[in-house]
This record gives sequence, structure tokens and C-alpha cells, in this order.
Amino acid sequence: MLKYKFSELVDIPNLQKLMEGLYIASGISSGIHDADGNPLVAVGWREICTKFYRVNNETELLCRQSDVYIKRNLQEILHNKETYICYTCANGLIDAAAPIIIDGEHVATIFHGQFLFEEPDKEQFRRQARRYGFNEEEYMKALDTVPIYTRERLDSIMVFFRQLAETLAQMGLAQLRLIESKEKALQESEERLKTIINNTPNVAIQSFNENGNILFSNKASEIIFGWPCNKILGKTLDQSIFNSEITNNILKLLKAADKAGRPIEGVEWTFKNKDGIDKTVYSTVFPIHLTEGKRELICIDIDITEKKRYEKEMYRLEQFNLIGKMAAGIGHEIRNPMTTVRGFLQLLKGKERYTQDQGYINLMIEELDRANTIITEYLSLARNKSVEKKLLSLNEIIESLYPLLSANVTKNNIYIDLELGKTLDLPLDKNEIHQLILNLVRNGIEAMEEGGVLTIRTFQEDGDVVLAVQDRGQGIDAEVLEKLGLPFLTTKDTGTGLGLAICYSIAQRHNAKIDVETGSTGTTFSIRFKVTQ
Repeated sequence: MLKYKFSELVDIPNLQKLMEGLYIASGISSGIHDADGNPLVAVGWREICTKFYRVNNETELLCRQSDVYIKRNLQEILHNKETYICYTCANGLIDAAAPIIIDGEHVATIFHGQFLFEEPDKEQFRRQARRYGFNEEEYMKALDTVPIYTRERLDSIMVFFRQLAETLAQMGLAQLRLIESKEKALQESEERLKTIINNTPNVAIQSFNENGNILFSNKASEIIFGWPCNKILGKTLDQSIFNSEITNNILKLLKAADKAGRPIEGVEWTFKNKDGIDKTVYSTVFPIHLTEGKRELICIDIDITEKKRYEKEMYRLEQFNLIGKMAAGIGHEIRNPMTTVRGFLQLLKGKERYTQDQGYINLMIEELDRANTIITEYLSLARNKSVEKKLLSLNEIIESLYPLLSANVTKNNIYIDLELGKTLDLPLDKNEIHQLILNLVRNGIEAMEEGGVLTIRTFQEDGDVVLAVQDRGQGIDAEVLEKLGLPFLTTKDTGTGLGLAICYSIAQRHNAKIDVETGSTGTTFSIRFKVTQ
């Protein structure tokens, strides 16, 4: 199969005009057929052929035989590297044909005819006219227009024709290869850009028209927002991804960028994706101008969910560390005088003269004990608190705590459901894990009404051992959820706001992460322990 067609290399209409101009100037006729024999150019064909031979059934058949002979013998020319083939047809005229070779391939054939090498035998041609029923007078006039060449003259004509055609085709081939090279480079550039766009993690890219319809969406968009790209193309955001409120906010950004004609200041916003997962992205929008006055609006969303989580965790750890250092520094100085005061209060409590003040004394002792407990909790927040880890079974720790847990929930008429799966042993500080579980269970109990069910699960997932504590309460408010785990955050009248903070501190010391899922049907705290090999 040919790499190129002659009509792809040469502007055929312009070549036709060129050959017509040559014919007017020199009287030299020409014709060009492609490799399949289809005529592309035809100029100055002799009247004896067009008005007589080609319109008579018998003589037209003889012309066809001549065409077949030339086509068959062109292959021999190609093999012998001759310039052209010359053939006298059965009607008595001579045709010449030369192959046009480009890049080693026969892409077309150039013809020149009809002509003679010597004066014609007019009596023979008169007999032809009578034989085929031609108008003899007009036929002979047409014969007189047929040129007579020397062999040298024909050589120069055919060499010129072939060189002209091949030069034009070579120029076309060079141009075509240049175009193909540019197209290939453009295609490679597009593929490279497409690969970068679709494989850049955590950067969602979409393009919109002026009406807010999605024209393009990359792979990261699918991962971040949760919607398959092929499901959202052509749709607006409220038809595919977001509710009307979020859609309106994004449309405002698109319109602002469109009006400004340049990138606008980025914004940070939070949403729930298709799977209900909270995501935070940093978005910027800018217009791009296309051909014919068209333009699109490009939105780039950088997923900063983990960055925000990390910042929040670092802030929390910094607070833990600060409080832990303060507690460690002043705990001793505070506890000593507190112990002294408590001891004297117990002594006074035993004096008969203070019998009537027993209630006040007991209250003061209870408050001192409460203050001592708070100091102990402060000390638990210390980031560098020493822990004694041993390879332990998380399930066995939970089972050993079950009687204590059950005692805590009996008074609230709450049932504890244990769903303990098969898990690997972990390096744990038993006392700290006790405190972690008790705090989470206590919070779960306080979040539910009487008759609720608290579920404690263990399982392995994605290389982690997971401890999940699930209540059936009313969920956590978004405002509280944002600050969850920070010291002194409490929604209870008597709470210190250190229970969950301690849980996060313990998790951090065990190289674990706490995930929270909450809604109107309850809250689940999942502590994910990394399994070390």
C-alpha cells in the first residue's frame, strides 16, 4: 500500500492550470493518472482522439488496449530504470508515458500524446475514416493537427514532464513530512500534557463553557469528587456533583474570572464528595481564549484535605506538648501543697469541734482530689511521656475491660456489643490503651439516651489493626467536629475537655491515627494502629 497519494502531495487544480498554460504556450498536451489509473490532469488531448476514436465503440476498444499495454509495460520500465515507454496504438497514433517515482514508489503516471514520428500515410487514415464511418473531411483535418516529433524532441518533452511532476511531488512530500512532523510533535505534546494532567495526584482540573457546562475533567477530579468523568461531561455542577448552594458559589468564581479576563484569587472550601467523605480543596479559576472568539474557563482544585488534617494534628500536638511541659514543670510544686492541705483537712475532719462543718470539709477534699485528677490528665498529654510497650492482643485488653465497661453502662440501661475480629498483636502500653478505651466508651455512653447500643469492633483493614467504638447518638456538630481533640474542648457542664485530647495523645504515642465518622444516627471513632513487620 502506498504511503502517499499523488493528490496528497500536489495541488491538482493548480497543476491543471500550470499544464494548461504550458499547452497554450507550447502546444504540448499532457495527462496525469494516479497509481490506480484515475485521471487527475488532462490538457490538450488531440481532437482525432476525443471526437473520433474515443466516441466510436470499435476504435475506443483499441484505445483501451493501448492503455492496458502501457500500464503493463510501465512495470518493466521501473525494473529497467528507463525514462518512459512509447507505444503506437492500433489506431495509428503514438502515446508516451512516464512513471512518477516519489520516495521509491510509483505514485502516478504522466502521459503525452498523441503524436507521430513521420508524415502519416493519409490513404491509410482515409480508409480508417470510411471503415468506422467518420466524417472523412473533418477526420483528416483532425489528423493534420497531430504533431510530428523527432525522437530527441520526445525525449526532452518526457524528461521535462517527469522532472516537473517529480519536483512538484517532492516539494509536496517535504511539506507533508513537515506537517506530519509537526502533527507528531503536537500529538506527542498533547499526549504528554494529557498524561501529566491525568496522573498528577491531588490536583483536579476541569474546563467549563460560559454556561457552566463541564467540557473536560481529569482523573484526579474523579478521585477527589467521586464522580466518573464520562458521567459528568456536558452537565452543569448541580446536575452532576454538587447541590445548588455549592454550585452557585462555584459559578460566581467562574463568572468573576470570565469578567476579569485573568486568574482570580484562590479560595479554600470544604464539601462532601459522592461517597460522603469530607474534602477540602484550594481552587483557582482562569479563562483561556480559543480560536474564533471562543473561550473556556479552567478550574484547578488542589486537594489539601490531608494538609489541613496535618496542620490540625500539628496544632493539637503542639498544645499537648505545651500543656504536658507545663504540667510536668509545675505538677510537683502544686501537688505537694495540695497534699499538705488535704492532710490537714482530713485531720480537722476528725476534730469534734468541726463536726458541723463536715459537709464543707468533704467538698474541699473532693475538689482537691478533682484538681489532682486534672493534673494527672495534664501529665498524660505530654508528647514525650514515657510508655512501656509490649506485644499484646488488643482483643484480650478489651475482653479484660469488659466487666468494668459493663458496670459503667448498667446504670444508663445501655448495652455493649463486642464484635472482635481476628487481629495481629501490637506493641502497646496496656495502661494507656485501657485509658483510651475507657475514655471513648465513656464519651459514647454520654452521647446516647437510655436503651442505646454501644458497639466495640476490632478488625484488620489496609494493613492496619482498627479499634472502632460506635455509639447511636445524634452525632457531633460540625463546629465541634472541627476542633475535636483539642484540649479543654467540652460540651459537658462538668467536663475538663481533656478526655478526647488524651485519646489523641495516646494514639500519637502509639503511631496510630484517629478517624471520626459522624451523622444523625451516631458517631464512630476508629483508631488505626499501623502493623509493624
